[in-house]
Amino acid sequence: MLRGLYTSASGMLAEQARVDVLSNNLANVQTAGFKRQTVLQSAFPEMLLRRVNDPVPVTGAARGSGHATVPLYDPRPVIGRLGTGTYVEGTYSDMSPGALRYTGNPLDLALEGAGFFTVETPAGVRFTRDGRFTLDGAGWLVTLEGHRVLGEDGPIQVVGRDVHVTEQGEIWVDGAPVGVLALRNFAEPQGLVREGSSLWAATESSGEPQVARVVVREGHLEESNVNVVTAMVELIAAYRSYESNQRVIQAYDQTLGKAVNELGRV
Repeated sequence: MLRGLYTSASGMLAEQARVDVLSNNLANVQTAGFKRQTVLQSAFPEMLLRRVNDPVPVTGAARGSGHATVPLYDPRPVIGRLGTGTYVEGTYSDMSPGALRYTGNPLDLALEGAGFFTVETPAGVRFTRDGRFTLDGAGWLVTLEGHRVLGEDGPIQVVGRDVHVTEQGEIWVDGAPVGVLALRNFAEPQGLVREGSSLWAATESSGEPQVARVVVREGHLEESNVNVVTAMVELIAAYRSYESNQRVIQAYDQTLGKAVNELGRV
């Protein structure tokens, strides 16, 4: 009976993690360049259940030394298999592109293809798909959080009025080039570590950043790839699964209570 409590509890923990991830996806449905997450769940090994000290006849009979037949019995007949719960193996980031939305702002940039913008943060170089850029007081191209956007030769300073960004990531100001965006990609994007503010950090699993072959769209933003309807359906299903496991635990608790308070009096 206690095994059933553990099985249901593991299901509740897994569904709670799933609810947290789905809630985060819905909270970022309006975040430019956001990539949705999914929870990877795995089942614990199943157990083969047998009846103990309750033999059952087996089809056929074995002949002894004489002419009489001796019935065959299975001392531990198999009842079936019992699942032992589930656990969260990890999360998966869906890197599929989001739809492009036209804004008309020359500093709003979107990427078509697999790749990231490179930015400089106090924690080091980070990568992002959020192209909502602006200029700080000194004319440096920065993110909404104030991180400087890096070009192939370092941070990019824009001093002028007419700004134009080509599909290759070249930035022109008043007809003169001022820099080229450092656009990077990775051999294993799933190895990137997700950080706050739509930032990603490279790891050994992701590999070294490589030059990305992407197209830069000026005056556009990449929308989140979260499908609101799908996410809401998955969230409802996760809640119902959580409640089902909760009811199983309550049933076990009531049964244990009766076993302790009533059977002990017999």
